[in-house]
Amino acid sequence: MVVSVFDDKMVMPNSSMVAAVLVDTYVIWDELQSYVKAKYPNITGEWKYYGKASGWCFKLISEKRNLLFFIPLKGCFRVRIILGEKVVTCAEAAGLPDEVKEVIRAATPYVEGRGVDIDVNRREQLESIKILVKIKFEN
Repeated sequence: MVVSVFDDKMVMPNSSMVAAVLVDTYVIWDELQSYVKAKYPNITGEWKYYGKASGWCFKLISEKRNLLFFIPLKGCFRVRIILGEKVVTCAEAAGLPDEVKEVIRAATPYVEGRGVDIDVNRREQLESIKILVKIKFEN
């Protein structure tokens, strides 16, 4: 797993710190979080430190269910979404771009699902993430 740029356990990131490292992609970070929170009920967000190997990430939770993880990187961010096999099957038929389908297929299946990582550095990637969130939320 990639390490967040925020790897100091004693310093929980805030929005100013995230904006400083994401630079131009901070508006995309903010737009995606705002969209998910507005579209789906009972969404909360929290920073979580996952250890030195991963650092800090921001996660969106729906009723104790992890929905999305946001991992800040230098100049961009990674979105991680855990997809169960039912969601993977639905995603295959959802008209996603081939590059996203390849990422899903390449993700190792575990009991809790496949950890699908999408590095976000342009707004056009949001549509695929929104589709995946919709499929996950509905299944």
